[in-house]
Amino acid sequence: MSLIERYIYEVGKHLPRKNRADIQEELRSALSDALDDRGGEGASQEEIRQLLQSFGPPKTVAASYFPEGQYLIGPVLYPLFRMVVGIAVAAVIGAQLLAWGVGVILAEAPINPLESALGLLNSIPVALGWVVIVFAILERYGVRPELDDEPWDPEQLPQISEEEPVKRGERIAGMVVSTVILAILVAFPDKIGFVSYPGGQFFANPVIAQYLGWISFSLLAGIGLDVYLLWQGEWTTTSRILKLAANLLSIVVLALLVQGHHAWLAAHGAGGFLSAVEQFSVDLDGGVQMIGMQAFRLAFVVALVVTSIDTVVMLVRQVMAGLRKSTMGAAKV
Repeated sequence: MSLIERYIYEVGKHLPRKNRADIQEELRSALSDALDDRGGEGASQEEIRQLLQSFGPPKTVAASYFPEGQYLIGPVLYPLFRMVVGIAVAAVIGAQLLAWGVGVILAEAPINPLESALGLLNSIPVALGWVVIVFAILERYGVRPELDDEPWDPEQLPQISEEEPVKRGERIAGMVVSTVILAILVAFPDKIGFVSYPGGQFFANPVIAQYLGWISFSLLAGIGLDVYLLWQGEWTTTSRILKLAANLLSIVVLALLVQGHHAWLAAHGAGGFLSAVEQFSVDLDGGVQMIGMQAFRLAFVVALVVTSIDTVVMLVRQVMAGLRKSTMGAAKV
């Protein structure tokens, strides 16, 4: 792949999707005109390298397409801002998990899962707010931290990647939800269940408590994968394999939960929904418990089906991508 195409691709990584294609085409035209003055297609690699150096680093070129003063955090600082945001979110979640773990081990005072979850939801926006404020001040006063000590060299441009970028908002939301669920499960495993009516009798779900270790391990695996994806920034073969492994673990755990609920219902004489309704007409509390366990089983069945479909789709895409690469490699040979 030519240096010019790699350069245009790298500039595009620092542009918003809305105008990315138009700006890249404009840059390609400008580079083509400048290259014609240096010999056109007959220009040497060294002449192309000098041309790109004269245009400047990709981040600087991307920033030049945006007028100053019309954004809170500009394109020059945005890559660093995005990295710091990922670190801040991971640090807040990690610190909260550590605090919950210490609290559960020491058991000095009971942990309220709702307060813990609300504390986490409050901590993340506060941390993000401070990061935004700091970078807005840096942008306002034109601070441009130089992270690279060595001069920029076009020869060091990365190869064009066809990998899909990670949706950071989706990953952060997944981390928050998984962390809240994990905190509730660890703090109050015997409080997962349902009530017969507001203020009525509470029925704990014994199947959840039975497989608590597996559920916690699966949630931790998902959180770890989200942290890795935020750090990686794009989907790669390794991250897709890890995602498949995490999905397979989730499938195993969900299958255990479905089977556990099925066994519990069978042992209590409620194999189907209609039998649970019949029990409800005879014994109100017993019927509510049966219907509640049926609802839990149905929810886990739906989750199992959705996760299985997602895993199959990912596996098919991975196989097709591998076949395409093999075909392209064979064609080049």
